[in-house]
Amino acid sequence: MRHDDPALPEPAQGLSSAEGSLSEPASPEALPAKVKGKPDRGGFLEALLLVLTALVLALSLKTYVAEAYEIKGKSMETTFLNGQRVVVLKSFYEVGRGDIVVFASSEDPTKDLIKRVVGLPGERVSIRGGRVYINGEPLDEDYARHDARDLRDGPVESRVKRGYYYVLGDNRPDSHDSRYFGAIPASSVKGKVVARWWPFSEMRAF
Repeated sequence: MRHDDPALPEPAQGLSSAEGSLSEPASPEALPAKVKGKPDRGGFLEALLLVLTALVLALSLKTYVAEAYEIKGKSMETTFLNGQRVVVLKSFYEVGRGDIVVFASSEDPTKDLIKRVVGLPGERVSIRGGRVYINGEPLDEDYARHDARDLRDGPVESRVKRGYYYVLGDNRPDSHDSRYFGAIPASSVKGKVVARWWPFSEMRAF
């Protein structure tokens, strides 16, 4: 399997870089058929207000509250494309299923990665034929991108330990993620993506 994992570049124009192969709280409702991801946040004005607020925080309070990152690589396509820029909240957030997080790579702590959280502490994550199952229930992933390569991959089974998260890139054939390096410790998470602010034509909140 080929993975798009370029070397992490120097931050551009005052931005940090989150490598695309680098990645929503779970619904409290019972999930009998499918495990639900985070619902979309509706309303253009709400999204615009959140994006602008997050951007101001990212540019003015970078060290403590929020930070702007530039996406590098293809592992989060089509959610994020190479060169797009996002705002990452570094304080006052909780991590849930479907959230997109930036974290320090366990293989190279100097490199930041960006992935989506699919498995929470204590859960059993199974991947068969490209489909993700949480405690035996299929995960509804309309954001995931597949091709024949990852659909042919052998089954994966993992129990997520307490204090860890299981993360995957949305572009499954081109993502180096928990299928290879295992679940990530919560302590490695640097923040949660709350908005895409560049390009402006594709601005949205998460």
